[in-house]
Amino acid sequence: MGKVASAAGGTHTADFPSLPSSVPAARHLVRDDLVHRGLPPRLVEDCLLVVSELVANAIRHARPRSSVARLDGAGEIRLRWAASPTRVWIAVTDGGGRDRPHVAETSLSDIRGRGLAIVDSIAAEWGVSNTCPDVTVYAVLRRCASTLGFRDTFDV
Repeated sequence: MGKVASAAGGTHTADFPSLPSSVPAARHLVRDDLVHRGLPPRLVEDCLLVVSELVANAIRHARPRSSVARLDGAGEIRLRWAASPTRVWIAVTDGGGRDRPHVAETSLSDIRGRGLAIVDSIAAEWGVSNTCPDVTVYAVLRRCASTLGFRDTFDV
């Protein structure tokens, strides 16, 4: 992993080799930042799930970013994120794949193919943007009412 770069507005960027070992490395990096910011544990956990899915999908289904050549030949993907007290934006850029990223239809017996369905279920919004030839998948997670001081559970 390269150094983390921070830009104006609090956006962080980190490049990772397009290898499975990058998934936990990306999770740890984002977790450390979001915990340091004092975001609620539930939001942090949801963000880490999104990071895992987006990074794993980029590694599994896409080519590395075309503008980057690594000495080890692995290629790179780029993770970017920004957080405010009420929302977190996460984006992963790769070199694109055969298909545009989409929520796949799966059966109960499928062991793969649920990544973007998971992202879709917990993100306030998500989408795909192309900057030929690179493709970015992003998600926005919002702080839910239960993390803004309301009760998580109710007496029955």
